[in-house]
Amino acid sequence: MAEPMVVASLAVVLAACGGQSGSSSTKPTPTVTPYVATESGFSAVFPATPAKQTQKVNQPGINADLTLYTATTNDEQVIVGYEPLPLAPQQSEIQSRLDAGVAGSASNTNGTVLSKSNTTFLGQPAEDAVIQAQGAVVHERIVFFGAKLYIFEGITRTTDAKHPAYDTLLATFKTL
Repeated sequence: MAEPMVVASLAVVLAACGGQSGSSSTKPTPTVTPYVATESGFSAVFPATPAKQTQKVNQPGINADLTLYTATTNDEQVIVGYEPLPLAPQQSEIQSRLDAGVAGSASNTNGTVLSKSNTTFLGQPAEDAVIQAQGAVVHERIVFFGAKLYIFEGITRTTDAKHPAYDTLLATFKTL
């Protein structure tokens, strides 16, 4: 589907916090049992068993691990990106980091932010965005839980495409 788009989009979002990203394929799963990622501190229902990839993030002042969980169907790709941060962002920094993540995703994919809005996700400030790039539409949510950064993406081909796997992922996501 749009794996290069995923890589580009997540790379810039995580660059706002010092990261980069990659992606890989998945295998179908017959049930809707939540996938539990104990080491990344969450559970959620994916449309297929997600492929997990961990990368070292080495940028000036930041050495961290980025973990991506990617699942793909015929019509949609969903991703949870997780990065433990050295420190939780200060309350005064959260909005600027969320904004920078969305702007970076759009810029890195040569995309356009069609919409963005502030929201609350599991009691934390978050930002939702819809980004259109060539051949893909990215529905994105960015949120910090203390010193943990989570990025959720649902990637479809068109702006009017349904994204049920992304909606389910968000509705079932829980921190551990």
